[in-house]
This record gives sequence, C-alpha cells and structure tokens, in this order.
Amino acid sequence: MKRSAAAQLQHNFDPTQVIYLAGDINYCFVYLLNGERILSSRTLKWYHTRWPHFIRIHKGYLINPAHVHRGVLTSPIIASIIMCNGASLPVGRRRIPEIMNQLERPSPKRLSRPRISRVNRNASVSRPLMAT
Repeated sequence: MKRSAAAQLQHNFDPTQVIYLAGDINYCFVYLLNGERILSSRTLKWYHTRWPHFIRIHKGYLINPAHVHRGVLTSPIIASIIMCNGASLPVGRRRIPEIMNQLERPSPKRLSRPRISRVNRNASVSRPLMAT
C-alpha cells in the first residue's frame, strides 16, 4: 500500500530555534523563535529523548533552557518559568526544587543564568480599608 505525500510529511526542527513545547495528549505544539506555533504528531516524551538538554518542567511542558528569561517562585509549591517570548509556564510542584537548581547552574548552551525571583505574597497583596 502506498502512503500519501501528506502522511510522510514530517517537520524537522532545529532545537536551537525551539523555545518550548506544549503537550496535548498524543500531539504537541512547538513554539519557535520566529513566532510560529506548529502542531506535531509526536509526544513530549519523544522529543525529550531526542533532545536531552531540554528540561521537563511539567507534565505538559518541555522547555529549552537557552530561552528562559527568568523563574518566579511564588511559594514552595507554586512556581513558573517566564520564557523569552513572554510566555509564563507553570512548574510542577514536585519538580520545583530540581528545576530551580538546574536553572541556577550555568550551562554551556546558555549565555547567562536566568534570574530567579521569589515573590512575597503578603507584601504584594493590598487589602482595602474597612469603613467603620
């Protein structure tokens, strides 16, 4: 049986041009530096085995550490990663310590270490005054 040309079409991405990948069941969206979002029929696990320098920050996200802008640690169980395109990606609560340690270490593929900021939840919450 002969395959159609559309079935044989595969996207070949340069890993340096990929900012992050977002999983959606057995598909994933690949976000590129030029602003493109491409749907791929491969899973995040498949990409993670091919590109071991990428970091799995969540069940649904795989990031390129070279394109991390900064990490935000809101509490011991809430954190997010801000990518170079402005996307804010959640970090799985069980992966927070490992991910923050990986981002604080310098990497040969990254030009500089991303900034990790800790948010003081009490200081940032403004409470309205009660009228008596």
